[in-house]
Amino acid sequence: MNPSTFFRSGRSCRAVALAAMMSGCAVTALVAEPAAAQSVITATNSTIATVETVDSTTGEILLRAEDGDLFTLDVPLKRHALPHLSVGDRLNIRVIKTLDATLAAPDSPAPESTTSTARGYANRHPHGTLVTFKRRRVSVVSTDVKTHTLTVIDSAGTQREVVVKQKIFQPMLAQLKKDDKVDVTTMEAVSFTVLNRVVAPNVSVQQQAGAAGSTVVAPAIPAPASAGQ
Repeated sequence: MNPSTFFRSGRSCRAVALAAMMSGCAVTALVAEPAAAQSVITATNSTIATVETVDSTTGEILLRAEDGDLFTLDVPLKRHALPHLSVGDRLNIRVIKTLDATLAAPDSPAPESTTSTARGYANRHPHGTLVTFKRRRVSVVSTDVKTHTLTVIDSAGTQREVVVKQKIFQPMLAQLKKDDKVDVTTMEAVSFTVLNRVVAPNVSVQQQAGAAGSTVVAPAIPAPASAGQ
């Protein structure tokens, strides 16, 4: 079995991003308690990309970066909380990924993966955020502190040998014992702003007219239609 890198993101960070939530989510997770919880930022990036295709059945969105590279953004099928995206939309995408390892308490339930979404506006442009926590529990088979090697087995019975490269995790590695349970969490935070769409707010005007206390309310000015909104 070839050693693989453990506690390290394996997907390209260009495919994802987050704006407003990225600093709060990731940095506050840094904990320095040995063998309890450790976290590290594994990737941060930003790019401008254009929507090439939208797969409504899988939620996969194919994008092309300004340098021509293609990558995908996986959006939950229940994406009503995110801005609608159409072919040709130009997006400003930002990403942050973190990796967390926690020594699980005895007899504690296995962690669950979660996804949350939100929408809003950034300088009157539609803006969406997508945060995914992928959690899995592994059991320790053996450790080799000198080579920073850890052998684990997952819930499906698959055993693998991995290399702990990040220094922040190495004190934890030194304290792990056979049959210890470790919860590994990968956080992927995505934000995107739709640059080619601008939302104009409705305007309501009140003025005093006629008898004291009476008001005249001007009808709201409808927001101009924008393609794809």
